[in-house]
Amino acid sequence: MGKVKILFIGVVVLFLTFCSLTNDGKNTQNVEAIVGTWNWQQSIGGITGKDIVTPESTGVEKKLVFNADKKVIVFTNGLETGSYTYKITFGNSIFDDKEHYLLTFNEMCYVIQYIDNQHLSIQDNFPDGYVLTYTK
Repeated sequence: MGKVKILFIGVVVLFLTFCSLTNDGKNTQNVEAIVGTWNWQQSIGGITGKDIVTPESTGVEKKLVFNADKKVIVFTNGLETGSYTYKITFGNSIFDDKEHYLLTFNEMCYVIQYIDNQHLSIQDNFPDGYVLTYTK
């Protein structure tokens, strides 16, 4: 019975190892979920990687409105502060040199870490950047 357990654990470990090795950074995120209004919740990062910035700590509320026509409108404290064309491509992140979905607008490139119909997490694609989280 002990040999069966060891064999089972070995098979599970091999399976999980294989699955992790076949992950090439491509994921099945629903990037079409970007369309809509996103409210900034927090940013974490900076030089130390531990700075936490929120609307409460800054007194600044930010909102991104992504339209299906590939335009994004940026609002700061309820006022429109920019309108840009955005694009979502597949390219390399500087952090792991693997391909990820990249969001580009206003001359900035972000790695899409997570997106669904209610949550968006993007990371500045440069050293000492921030991970920005938004909710719909």
